[in-house]
Amino acid sequence: MKNTGLQIYIAEDDPLVRMGFEAQVRLCGHKIAGTSGNGADAIQEIIRLKPDVMILDIDMPEYDGITVAEKVNKVISVPAVIVTGYRSEEYADRASRAGIYAYLQKPIDEYELRLAINIAHTQHMKQESIRKEKMQAEQKLKDRVLIERAKGFLMDQFGLSDDQAMKALQKRSENSNTRMAEVARDILDKGKHL
Repeated sequence: MKNTGLQIYIAEDDPLVRMGFEAQVRLCGHKIAGTSGNGADAIQEIIRLKPDVMILDIDMPEYDGITVAEKVNKVISVPAVIVTGYRSEEYADRASRAGIYAYLQKPIDEYELRLAINIAHTQHMKQESIRKEKMQAEQKLKDRVLIERAKGFLMDQFGLSDDQAMKALQKRSENSNTRMAEVARDILDKGKHL
């Protein structure tokens, strides 16, 4: 999948290296959402700007790139590509545990960067889709439980059959232009006060 025109945030403390990344990102067909040379500033800006991908140097003042990714992703979900000038098993392990999508060692060419950005964005989008599907499935289950409880309440209170209780919920939902789960919640809330 080709991801062009993405908004990329770059956090790198060396101004020359940062300019190099900016040029490479543009050559890859992406846009620069913002840049910083400081981990603390990067966190605030990334949360404010909501880029598609963040490229983070490990060694920066105040917060390293992995910590930046962790702190950002507690607030918003943004895939991270980590870049470093040296090898470190400790950092690689931390990056893996933090859910970093790519870990690149400098110098990084345009091809490596393009692949890392595209993979990070694509995998992140897949994970977000799965997360949303899971949340929707969980909500449907909660809604179903509410509806069943409201049906039971209507059956007990008014001597309705299962089918009659369901039709009563559906009719009220249609008449009020409200989701059935909300109608069920309203019935159960009012039923507590009877």
